[in-house]
Amino acid sequence: MEHDYAIDVLREFIRINTTNPPGNEEEAILFLESLLEKEGITTEIFKPAAKRANIIARIKGKKRGKPIVLLGHVDVVPANEDEWEVDPFGGVLKDGYIYGRGAIDMKAQTICQLFAFISLFKQGVVPENDMVFLATCDEEVGGQNGVEYMLKRIDDLKNASFVLSEGGCIVEENGHLHAQISVAEKKLSQFIVKATGTGGHGSVPHKDNANEKIVRASQSILSYEWPFKITNIVNVYMKGLFKGKDINGLKFRGLKEALSDKRFKKFLEENPVYNSLLRNTVTLTILKGGEKINVIPSESVACFDARLLPTEKHETFFKKILKLVGNDVEITRIGSGISEPAPSGFNTPYFKGIKNILKNTKNGLQVLPFITTGATDLRYFRNLGITSYGFFPATIPIDDILRMHGKNERISIESFIDGIKNTYDIAKFLSEDLKV
Repeated sequence: MEHDYAIDVLREFIRINTTNPPGNEEEAILFLESLLEKEGITTEIFKPAAKRANIIARIKGKKRGKPIVLLGHVDVVPANEDEWEVDPFGGVLKDGYIYGRGAIDMKAQTICQLFAFISLFKQGVVPENDMVFLATCDEEVGGQNGVEYMLKRIDDLKNASFVLSEGGCIVEENGHLHAQISVAEKKLSQFIVKATGTGGHGSVPHKDNANEKIVRASQSILSYEWPFKITNIVNVYMKGLFKGKDINGLKFRGLKEALSDKRFKKFLEENPVYNSLLRNTVTLTILKGGEKINVIPSESVACFDARLLPTEKHETFFKKILKLVGNDVEITRIGSGISEPAPSGFNTPYFKGIKNILKNTKNGLQVLPFITTGATDLRYFRNLGITSYGFFPATIPIDDILRMHGKNERISIESFIDGIKNTYDIAKFLSEDLKV
């Protein structure tokens, strides 16, 4: 794929504002359709609602019924233009970077998967199983109009052999590289705390103030220290990262031993990613109460974004939350029928094959299983028992990873071009007979 053309495609894709809500992803889906149809590839578009759309394309394989799926989403989270150095929907090229909302999450990866899919088609590759390119809407607010909608309409998606999407990458940190292949993700467990009380004049305080109730309940939740818990995936991940190294004066021999040392616990707690990999997290994201400075409100609300370790249960978590807040407030859980998907295994032909590709590309690169701390559409497939990995094979510095969902999101041209090559290599490998 010619590099200048690829860069122009990504910039144009970023310029299509797919902020969700409301989404309006149809224009972006039609853009992808135009790129596929230009190469003679047949597509299908599914429209769950006005201005919402999903697209699927397929390279027919030798076998039917268990496709390999390259999954991307085209919607993005909001961006406050006043906080950015550039127009977040300008696709700005600056100092070797492509800036824009979705540059990492996940328009660059979607384009890399699109180019890999097109390349296989143009080369006349006949995959062992059908190879499916699937780009969906609505991931950023739950996926009901996207992956969930498509699973109800395309039967063989429910029997996929393997799904590749977002969740990990090749991380550059302090001059060192390692690849994170996400084989699981933390469980989304959001909730709202609501307090009611007696309204009145601010000059006449009383004991039934909704704001005071919500502050007490919120403080009780936020001051609770969720314990560190070791999962097999994180144990393998941290062993790969730290074995034999000196961490805050501690020689790392194993995670269980290290967690008994205050120096190592301090090191983990000060790193937002490591901290999130080892414990449940609960974050206060919205706080509403009152309209006027001299009026005591009769209702106050706090919204919390909780992410549970894959081994945790939603019911156990909410029992603890109810115990923490007491009887002065009420709790409403967001989402019904929350799934409990099992992690995907990492002793598989898929993991081994991707690992070999990366090691050949970057000699000596550590390739480790990882847990995504956020939620992705892969949970729908894992819930069906389908091996699903989150991995964008591009090298991204940790500082740029942390820009995702924040200001000045960007990807370097070098990383993007690297991602195109590596995604093709992985897609080519996935097209082969893997003897699963």
